[in-house]
Amino acid sequence: MEKEFERVITPVDGSETSKRSARKAIYLAKIMNVELIAIYVVHVPISAYVGPPYSPVIYTDDTEIKEIRKKMKREGSILLDEIEEMASKSGLKITKKLLEGRPDEEIINISKKEDLIVMGAKGISALDRIFLGSVSEKVLHNATASVLIVR
Repeated sequence: MEKEFERVITPVDGSETSKRSARKAIYLAKIMNVELIAIYVVHVPISAYVGPPYSPVIYTDDTEIKEIRKKMKREGSILLDEIEEMASKSGLKITKKLLEGRPDEEIINISKKEDLIVMGAKGISALDRIFLGSVSEKVLHNATASVLIVR
């Protein structure tokens, strides 16, 4: 029997929804006997560089941005290790990827048509969702891979 999918990709951000979707991705990758890729995308929004809208403050201290990025990478690594531990309890090895950029773009770029992306409906940032639209919605509408949204 031919495999329906070559890989399962699960983007995580630390939210309970993303952890729930990671558990489903682990289950699906195991029963389909395909590679599982867990990704965390470090995203420093433009507001970190220029401040909130209508604010007279412009942040020019690159040291602060580097510290934010460093902290986010550390948190992402811890989260990916947590997902790896969940997978190993199921007897599944995973590939972990820590990326930088816009989450929706990075998820779309890493995926191929033959993949299944398993992701949560809502992530951590409600403010980004209000102003920019949700990452899951952008992935759903723009990825060539199949997308499973976990509520």
